[in-house]
Amino acid sequence: MALTSRVIVLAALIVLSACGAPPTNKQSAPTPPGPAAAVQTNTYHGAGVVKHVYTNPKAPAIEIDHGDIDGLMPAMQMEFPVTDANLLNGLAVNDRIDFTVENAPEGMKVVAIKKHEEVPQKAQTK
Repeated sequence: MALTSRVIVLAALIVLSACGAPPTNKQSAPTPPGPAAAVQTNTYHGAGVVKHVYTNPKAPAIEIDHGDIDGLMPAMQMEFPVTDANLLNGLAVNDRIDFTVENAPEGMKVVAIKKHEEVPQKAQTK
């Protein structure tokens, strides 16, 4: 009887210890080696219309009414800081632009802007 009790207790301990073990079939994405594992920056391309240009040299920014930015956000109007105030040179409200936004751990910033060139309308003839 004592041997049977020991076998039952031992079997119960084995079962209970297995219940707390993490699953062995769990798969996770590979972690990049080195510093890239701690900091990941992605860039995205968007298009929109300039709604405001903030020329404060300490905090240059642009407000854009943009379409969907695939992989980042749906269409909306929002303000983005820019990495360099010179990106804002020559821009005005209602200009159509293409832009690149960088999404880094410290936040999103516009890193490139290209203004659409206006196509001159043909002069009307009488």
